[in-house]
Amino acid sequence: MPDRDWRPKFHIQPPTGWLNDPNGSCFFGGKYHIYFQYTPENPNGGNKSWGHYESSDLAHFTYVDTPLKPDEDFDRNGVYSGTAWEENGTLELYYTGNVKHPGDYDYINEGRGHNVVRVTTDDCVHYTAKELLLENSDYPENLSCHVRDPKIFKSDKDTDYYMLLGARTRDSHGGLLFMKSSDRQTWKTDLLFCPEGFGYMLECPDFFTLDRKNGQTGVVSFCPQGMESEESKFQNIYQSGYCLLSDEIIDKARDGLDSENHVLYSTLKNNITVENFTEWDMGFDFYAPQVFAAPDGRRILIGWAGVPDAPYHNTKTVEQGWQHCMTVCRELKLLNGRIYQNPVGELEKLREREIFIGKVEDGAWIAMNGSSWDAEVLFEKNGECYRKININDELTLEENENGLVMSIAEECGDGRRVRRIENVRLEKVRILFDESIVEFYINDGEYVMTSRYYPSESLAMKMSVTGCAAEVKAYIMNSGIEIGKSN
Repeated sequence: MPDRDWRPKFHIQPPTGWLNDPNGSCFFGGKYHIYFQYTPENPNGGNKSWGHYESSDLAHFTYVDTPLKPDEDFDRNGVYSGTAWEENGTLELYYTGNVKHPGDYDYINEGRGHNVVRVTTDDCVHYTAKELLLENSDYPENLSCHVRDPKIFKSDKDTDYYMLLGARTRDSHGGLLFMKSSDRQTWKTDLLFCPEGFGYMLECPDFFTLDRKNGQTGVVSFCPQGMESEESKFQNIYQSGYCLLSDEIIDKARDGLDSENHVLYSTLKNNITVENFTEWDMGFDFYAPQVFAAPDGRRILIGWAGVPDAPYHNTKTVEQGWQHCMTVCRELKLLNGRIYQNPVGELEKLREREIFIGKVEDGAWIAMNGSSWDAEVLFEKNGECYRKININDELTLEENENGLVMSIAEECGDGRRVRRIENVRLEKVRILFDESIVEFYINDGEYVMTSRYYPSESLAMKMSVTGCAAEVKAYIMNSGIEIGKSN
């Protein structure tokens, strides 16, 4: 019997080859655009380009093209991650051009170029020539060659623009580099901030605001590399999370460089700490998220359902010529000092038909009747028993005396086995299962766990609830992804 097709139906994926970080996520010209790191010719990666999907509704996505390729001297070894900025009806795309000089180098402190490059477009079809804006010589001298992943933002109360970059110092401390410009052409260093305890490199930085009562809260998101793993946090090789700020960061920005008298520096120092760092996703496969604004004001997050250098794999999809996908788009809300994440409401458009609506008794199984489905589980209130969701006797999410445990059977995880969350009860769960990826949204999105999962070929999809009865709504999902052909 030939192996099944492991391609998801409603998660963005590469037409062929390799996908990783989302880039330039935005709403522009009446459509949503998700660019992404892309190596079309090799499912194990290589020289990165930018691929491009577009959508009118955050549920249906169509692959467009590969608009940015490593074809200049300043990006010849990869069009790395970046961001989008709209100004006067033009979309500006900023990215890191990667260069590896030939020679006997460590490619950390010597031998690598990380350049900020910009291109513009009026229609996301035609793009201007690339402009080289910044080179390593433009960054502070104590930084290594690793300075990348530009994020552009601006305060409504300020005429200046800001660029946030992830960085690694020459003595291997992770940092956030803030640069400032009046015209988005000429940039100067405003601040280098290296928080304690976050390892040797901070990648994929982001800054945005979320509405709260009587104002907004600033959020700084980044991906630390080199943090020590613990039993129930920082469990992946690299992390991805955020810190909430007591005040909006950009309204406190002032000229100055890494001084304790710099207002921005003191704001960051007081708020960006390991104790205040909250992981976006507690599963195996999540990294490099980007947050962008929808026309109605919602903040939308999309992330890479993968982790670089992970000790687990996706052998089954690599054998089929492709690897990795994105999470679904998630709406962010600030509640009780924490960001809650839930699938965007538009995703419900893909619900094809009902599988089951009603009460499921303790221990009972539901036949899911398909390999892509959306299920909502609301447990009855019962403080005596530990609750558990079981999929195929291969994937479980269950309570114990310490919190929650997600477990995957050895033959179905390709190296993925156990992930934990401390001090959480299983009250309400939304499950998105899509051929070979699962996303658990726990307790109205207070926690999320994302993982690749490859069900046994001999088993039909089924799900049970244990510990107490639960109200369940489950739906078969239609396809929302039009892949087309790579170019």
